[in-house]
Amino acid sequence: MRPLTETDPRRVGSYRLLYRLGEGGMGRVYLGRSRGGRTVALKVVHGALAGDPGFRTRFAREVRAAQSLRGAGTVPVLDADPDAEVPWLATAYVPGPALSEAVLAHGPLPEPALWRLLSGLAHALDGVHRAGLVHRDVKPSNVLLSPSGPLLIDFGIARSADETALTGTGLVVGSPGFMSPEQAEGRTVGPAADLFSLGAVLAFAATGRGPFGGGSVAELLYRLVHHEPDLAGVEGPFAELVRRCLAKRPDDRPAVAELAATADAHREDSGSWLPAPVVAAIAQKAEELLNAEAEFEPEPEPEPGRRREPRPEPGLGPERGQEPRAEPGPRPEPEPEPGAEPGPEPRSARAGAGTAGTGTPTAATTVLPQPAPPPRTAVLPSRAPVRGPAAVPRARASSTGVPSARERAVRALTTGLGRPVLGLFYLVPMVAFLVGGVDLLSRAVDHPSLSDQAQGPYQWAMNDWWRVPATLLLIAAMVGLQGYRGRLLTVRPGRVRLWSAGIALYWIALIAVLTLHLLWFLFVHNGFDYYEHGGQHWLWWVAGPVMVLGGGISPLVLVMSLIRLFKA
Repeated sequence: MRPLTETDPRRVGSYRLLYRLGEGGMGRVYLGRSRGGRTVALKVVHGALAGDPGFRTRFAREVRAAQSLRGAGTVPVLDADPDAEVPWLATAYVPGPALSEAVLAHGPLPEPALWRLLSGLAHALDGVHRAGLVHRDVKPSNVLLSPSGPLLIDFGIARSADETALTGTGLVVGSPGFMSPEQAEGRTVGPAADLFSLGAVLAFAATGRGPFGGGSVAELLYRLVHHEPDLAGVEGPFAELVRRCLAKRPDDRPAVAELAATADAHREDSGSWLPAPVVAAIAQKAEELLNAEAEFEPEPEPEPGRRREPRPEPGLGPERGQEPRAEPGPRPEPEPEPGAEPGPEPRSARAGAGTAGTGTPTAATTVLPQPAPPPRTAVLPSRAPVRGPAAVPRARASSTGVPSARERAVRALTTGLGRPVLGLFYLVPMVAFLVGGVDLLSRAVDHPSLSDQAQGPYQWAMNDWWRVPATLLLIAAMVGLQGYRGRLLTVRPGRVRLWSAGIALYWIALIAVLTLHLLWFLFVHNGFDYYEHGGQHWLWWVAGPVMVLGGGISPLVLVMSLIRLFKA
């Protein structure tokens, strides 16, 4: 939660805004409070999108989709005004992380939690499909984790199964890496498309990565259509269900009722279904919510028939420049909790909200803000290749003090050989061989050992043009790798792997060049008649420790470098 800025409104409809929760491609999400003290999440769309008739059509469809969904596994919507100058909607606030956030911060879910996740999402999708809808954007950032089970959110691009012409010919709507092949190719999309996306979400929850890898949007779409999924790390009966969900042909995918029944047979209802770090994250969010509620006192209910005069907010009230009036009537009935079974519809929902006579619906879904989700929702031409970087997971701080998965990975890469400055143990002897070699060469020329100088090794050693540039290149590599080491938490994963491979090559080069320096010294020293002219050269004090310590440590360093290079 972040404080409101000068550009943020202070009121949306009849709701008072408290904090900004996040921002996405469609709009900003705020933590708000109703007049009765109910904490809600409000999505206010960007002004640029509000002027797009196509977007308004999709937003109004989101409201209709939410009205038709009142069952387990969904978040109840409380209010909406798709006809306002800046459309908005409000939903119950769920103080839980998205699946994408939880997995990136705390790692893959254990098997019992995976079965519970599958059970909750299968039942939620069953309700969606029974309502005649296709969600079309099932992905980890659209799955919230709550103590009672997973919740499916964001029906911003869901559409009725019999709508055909809304998005236009040749357009693809969805999230690359999690959409179905028929969706990626712009073909007719049915309920089976949601099952493919569900399989991709389950693979992400079990492994911490998407089943079709990363890269540009075009690369993801190509692999999604033509390649088999990577399910390494998904095991047992759960892996078989995921594989069936990810079948290329829609007819080969299982029915959602079959998935729900299988998951229910495996789910365990004893204790919390989530790992301890995720439960701690939910507790932290709940604590932040309590602090926010304590900081802002609830507004008193207006008396019936008495005019209430809030500050006007352009574009967010009933009419631009007008102050909303409090309508007399009974106090609002309590709203259902997230994920609860539907009960009798309250009178306020049947009556509608907004300006009289407009028939504005009072139910919609919302997109709660999710930090650094997997690949973003995209609208792309289906037949032309699309260029552009995929979403890059960035480092994030855990609200519970537990390091994120990326932080743990970077920490592992930057320990031991991941500290290029330790290469000074190799670079210092190289510099000593360079400095002392000048005196050694002059002695070898002035006092030659003719028998040894006539041999091939000595002749090779005299051609020593490589010694200075090789040493300087390794010093530059040490400085560059050490400097880039501090940026690993903010760069693309591909660059992190490239850095790790560079570290491995750096240590291999250190061992090789120092070995050549040592051989150079031995061959030149043999060509020097040291018995008659001053005894052994002082560089032996450098060469001795290099041979003893290097001979014991360098093989281990070499093996570790090769392992690092193979993993990178």
